[in-house]
Amino acid sequence: MIKHFLKNLHSERLVLKHLVPNKQNAQIIYDALKFESPDDYKYEHLIKAPKILPKSVADTLKMMQQHAESDKKDTCTFYIFYNNQFIGMRKISFYKDAFILKLNTVWLVSKARGCGFATESYRKIEDIAFNKLKVNKIMRVNILENKDSAKLAEKTGFILDGVSRQAVYMNNRFFDLMQWSKLYTDYLKEKNKTFTKEK
Repeated sequence: MIKHFLKNLHSERLVLKHLVPNKQNAQIIYDALKFESPDDYKYEHLIKAPKILPKSVADTLKMMQQHAESDKKDTCTFYIFYNNQFIGMRKISFYKDAFILKLNTVWLVSKARGCGFATESYRKIEDIAFNKLKVNKIMRVNILENKDSAKLAEKTGFILDGVSRQAVYMNNRFFDLMQWSKLYTDYLKEKNKTFTKEK
């Protein structure tokens, strides 16, 4: 796991937690997901395929175990909490030799969308990435049809590098994949603009 992400992260409103895959934690996640609509998760791989939400605590535990197994040396999963309630998940990877941090996935439960939580959780990770890990670039991707994810990328200062055609296969069809990046120099320019406005 990435050194600077070993602990839980605290932002203004959120706590990004590391959760051990056990029945108690699975119950917390399942309680937040059991009334969600599968159509709202059509772009997310919650278990092994899109459009699948956990149907039980056991399914949720399996999902958590899969994430834990993929959390190797340079990958980690955060479970996002607001007011002590689970509202979503973030997964990141660090490519040390290339000085790159990749945002693998982020999703929020329906009631937590539109509140700026995805942006807030990203800003916390961005700060650590550029100021502690000294990365040169943060990367993210999204399916072309996922307009909300594209808007989030633009909102947080990412530049579209291009579109990889038919790069993802889901639901028996291929999807184009948008590829975004944010360089350290972009981050500094953004910070300088913010500082100038505050003056």
